[in-house]
Amino acid sequence: MTDTTRFEGYGVLVTGAARGIGAAVSRRLAEEGARVLVTDVDLPEAEKTAAGLRELGLATEAFGCDVGSQESVERAVARAVESFGALDVLVNSAAHCTPDHPLFEDEPDDEWASDLDITLTGPYRCCRAALPHLVASGRGAVVNIGSVNGGQDFGNHAYSAAKAGLASLTRTLAGHAGPGECGSIW
Repeated sequence: MTDTTRFEGYGVLVTGAARGIGAAVSRRLAEEGARVLVTDVDLPEAEKTAAGLRELGLATEAFGCDVGSQESVERAVARAVESFGALDVLVNSAAHCTPDHPLFEDEPDDEWASDLDITLTGPYRCCRAALPHLVASGRGAVVNIGSVNGGQDFGNHAYSAAKAGLASLTRTLAGHAGPGECGSIW
């Protein structure tokens, strides 16, 4: 049974939330009382997801966010703070995974860069924009969605490298803003 009050009053921003893991995370957090900003580069799909959750009586709102753009990320963070009065949780779910080429050495630079930009640098942008608000809330948390590909390459080389980097970014952020640190968000 779901605890419908566990995240009562929490303001949450979820990236990549139009479908898949991001949509499921948005639903679960909203079911547990959070107010959720469902963000995605595909705003029409984010709106459909948020509308479906509102039909269930859940507190969600859609907002377009391209984690590849610092300006877009900053607008999304500002919208969450404006809508909810605070930002308590950031969930980085947005990712990009270009299909592999038969040989690793045949992967074009632009495809490699795209996967790293959205899957690794996107969460960095989001954390950077959200961190002051997470600290101010007094109960802030960051959830970075990883992958088994971060520990071993199962194909999708750039995605795998980005997810491994995301694990390191998560540890770095925890060391910077975790328990015992000045400005701790935990």
